[in-house]
Amino acid sequence: MFAKFFSLVVLVGFLSLEQANSCGIAPRFWCDSVEIARKCGVLAECSSRLKQGNDKLNGTSPVRVSVYFESYCPDSINFITTVLYPTWEKLHSTGIIHLMLIPYGKAHYVHHRNDTYTFTCQHGEKECIGNKIENCVIREARFITTKYLPVVQCMESAPDPNSAAEECCMKQGFDWEKINNCAEGPEGSKLLHQAGVATERLEPKLNFVPWIVINGMHTDEMQAAALKDLTSVVCETYQGVKPAECHSAHKIKFISHA
Repeated sequence: MFAKFFSLVVLVGFLSLEQANSCGIAPRFWCDSVEIARKCGVLAECSSRLKQGNDKLNGTSPVRVSVYFESYCPDSINFITTVLYPTWEKLHSTGIIHLMLIPYGKAHYVHHRNDTYTFTCQHGEKECIGNKIENCVIREARFITTKYLPVVQCMESAPDPNSAAEECCMKQGFDWEKINNCAEGPEGSKLLHQAGVATERLEPKLNFVPWIVINGMHTDEMQAAALKDLTSVVCETYQGVKPAECHSAHKIKFISHA
């Protein structure tokens, strides 16, 4: 249900933008064809709306990869910077992967009567701040992965993610003042709470960070394989004709318990 909700948010979000992005095409036309969607960097997001039977997509859906993580978690940082981002760089133009990041992890929240929240994060207050910043960036990017993932990668590659946040945001064209105001205000708390609710609804329950969900499912075997070689997991899971980018991927076998 969470994945379906975010898919809807993605579509509504980027189609409602008033200005075209750097591809030079009005957002309402981004899903008109595979060529336009690829040029504008939203092929995965558009795949379900493109005409069925298009031989370039083989009538199949992209593999949905959801990553629940924490901004200061060493395992999260290692996975994002050495596995996830390289996989995204390799596969996103093919349209076979749809990625969603949810910054929260093993945090906890308390909902107060005045509709405010307090949070406790596994790696301290700095992590709560980092999680809020990244949630604000994701929201500001209208959940378009090509827009927010470079910021997350930039932050997580730095010695201190929060200290790098301003430069990382500005480098990708985000208004840092707007992001910072979001993170420090009630909107950041609201977004972090939403990420917390989504994390709490996971089945099975999250007990390790990063927690990886493939097409709405999680098993220990899937998790282990994805942590080691996400490219192979995505390529093996994809049901259509494998793109050239998959041919060089080392195959890792895992069993789906669907």
